[in-house]
Amino acid sequence: MSLRSRFAALVLFITVPLTAASQEPTVVQPFAGSEAIGSQYATDFDVLRYITSLEEGAIETEEIEGQLLSSLYRWPESKNRIEIQRSFERALEEAGFDVLVSADMPGAMGHPPEYLALRDVQEANRLGERGFNLALQQVTVSPPDYYIAATRTQEGRQTVFTLTIGDRNTYMTEEATTAAMEEGTVEINAEALNAEIEEAGKAILYGVQFDTGSAVIRPSSAGSLETIADVLSTREGRFYVVGHTDDSGGFEMNMRLSNERAEAIVLALVTEYGIDPNRLRAAGVGPLAPLAPNDNDAGRQLNRRVELVDRLEN
Repeated sequence: MSLRSRFAALVLFITVPLTAASQEPTVVQPFAGSEAIGSQYATDFDVLRYITSLEEGAIETEEIEGQLLSSLYRWPESKNRIEIQRSFERALEEAGFDVLVSADMPGAMGHPPEYLALRDVQEANRLGERGFNLALQQVTVSPPDYYIAATRTQEGRQTVFTLTIGDRNTYMTEEATTAAMEEGTVEINAEALNAEIEEAGKAILYGVQFDTGSAVIRPSSAGSLETIADVLSTREGRFYVVGHTDDSGGFEMNMRLSNERAEAIVLALVTEYGIDPNRLRAAGVGPLAPLAPNDNDAGRQLNRRVELVDRLEN
């Protein structure tokens, strides 16, 4: 199968049942007169990767976790792509969104970086698992003609909206909103932390949580950081603080992100809790040491972690 065919197969719907989440009204409505193709993919919690910059030499992506609604449509034959594009741009502006990317997308010929970036985003979003299938629907938004990504924050909840316009009068929308899961529900217990270190030589720090796609520690992690500092204060020796990611997205990005998250924890323990910096060393191994398969949500969630690893005195 050619690269073009493989990419096309990633972005097509089959019929999947709607969940309760799909009953929530979408922030941005489809273009008037559009025909829904297949059923929506709707869930109360998933991860959406999206492009934040398509500048030459600086293509960047981020992720958002939360309630997700994905839909595929065919617009009326009497309309054209420019009308669809302008309509969504106006709707996003009226709804208070900041448009991050609004750009023509080159075709697959020569594998330009913009095409590869969107292909990687589509693959990271596991569109096959979400019900897209070329053989059953015979419609496509690949190779894409146009891509829009926009974000807004209201009442402490971030919403990201993406639009991918393709051929055969088709377009796909994806809308994700945070706060589908409560923050701070995982806390580190000092007794359990000590027991893990004694038994396995390391402990997983799931209670330290980060903003999606970044190394910014969430305020809800303060209690867990304090517990880690208390444990370190009662133990001797030195430790590695090791960051891990799942296998979504680019390898280099995940390696960098895992290292930055480990460094953020070390910095917090040193500057906020007075831990001797000579006792801690940060490192990131990205997706290289998973605890579970990366082909499902539960596995990926387990793999996104930071570990405190006992370090020999040398």
